[in-house]
Amino acid sequence: MFNPKMEKLPRRKLEELQLKRLKKILNHAYENVPFYRKKFDEAGVNPNIKSLDELEKFPFTTKDDLRRNMPFNMLALPMEEYVELHASSGTTGEPVTVCYTRNDLEVWAEVMARCLAMAGLTKKDIFQIPIPYGTFTGAFGFHYGGQKIGALIVPTGKGESERQIRLMKYYGTTFIAGIASYALHLANVARKMGIEPSELNVRNGIFGAEMFTEATKKRIMEEWNMDVHDIYGLTEMCGPGVSTDCDEHDGLHLWEDHFYAEIIDPKTGEKLEKEEEGELVLTTLTKEGMPIIRYRTRDITFIYDGLCNCGRTHIKHAPIKGRSDDMLIVKGTNIFPSQIEEAILKNNKVGNNWLMIVDKKGDMDTILVKVEGKKRYSEEERKRIEEELRKEIKIITTLGVNVEVVEPDSLPKHEGKAKRVIDKRKLNQ
Repeated sequence: MFNPKMEKLPRRKLEELQLKRLKKILNHAYENVPFYRKKFDEAGVNPNIKSLDELEKFPFTTKDDLRRNMPFNMLALPMEEYVELHASSGTTGEPVTVCYTRNDLEVWAEVMARCLAMAGLTKKDIFQIPIPYGTFTGAFGFHYGGQKIGALIVPTGKGESERQIRLMKYYGTTFIAGIASYALHLANVARKMGIEPSELNVRNGIFGAEMFTEATKKRIMEEWNMDVHDIYGLTEMCGPGVSTDCDEHDGLHLWEDHFYAEIIDPKTGEKLEKEEEGELVLTTLTKEGMPIIRYRTRDITFIYDGLCNCGRTHIKHAPIKGRSDDMLIVKGTNIFPSQIEEAILKNNKVGNNWLMIVDKKGDMDTILVKVEGKKRYSEEERKRIEEELRKEIKIITTLGVNVEVVEPDSLPKHEGKAKRVIDKRKLNQ
């Protein structure tokens, strides 16, 4: 553990600390952010709460709220107090801008160090970060956390996949971070260069920024022969660093001394109990530069009941199943892209790159799943694999789909977040 005293803080003391910090941040937001003063007054809520449960009375903050107030109207301090700016990747609309004070950066480095230490990073590691260094938060979060632990940082930045592999070999990289689909892409690139990924020195990895199924994790572990951890975060909170999974690999510990978590019904907004699946709502407890109250993440998960065997007392949430706004309704059935990925990656005859195309034929919805084969197959072999995938997808989703196994390297490649779904129903409206 990076900070055992805080990571193992007894539940009673942790909740006392949460209430103290929550009361302070609600007052800070009310007094210094006109948006929140107006929202709180309209809802008739008082920031001087007496219990954590009272937070349910406060209004939600949405991404649209943030966009309407961009770039600087959500800031709680004078501009001269800020030292760094980051923005969301903007994949679902205009990017959301977040500004950090020096203290905000210190908090970010602290939670990232906890996550990285949980994933096995030590000061003895050579830590390669193949993520874009720019307004996107990813690389900087891993960089700050890795520095705080004392690892040797290799800031290789975006893309140039062959160069990434050459530098891994040259420097003897032992730990990598980034996007799960890119880790699988790098494994394929290494093999094309005549290098077996498992023969490199990389023995630990931590990945996030997109849906990350158990099947994806297992395949990365097999291809690289390394331990793999899942990290969760979002620009609106700090970037990566909100939570990660311990060596139990059964849910992600969320740092409750810095973030207060709720699960709600995404349709009604009603708060749900532990073990009930819904949308994750987060409140920053220590973010002085841009406090965020009851932020609707749109990420679907649930909170585990009970404590973890690893000794950490902070709650765990399940791996993110998908986003409520990524959920597709096909033939009246709710389906997440992560369910398709789970089915695909169970099959060792296909590669890691796939695409789902949703369309309409007459009045009926149709799904075509294209997936790259691991090699060129005969017509007979290809049809057999397609049937195996059709059956597995139907077991997981209950839906009948068409599957097409295509040749290796024939589908579009993505070095950032993978774009897996094309919904032609929307394009044709």
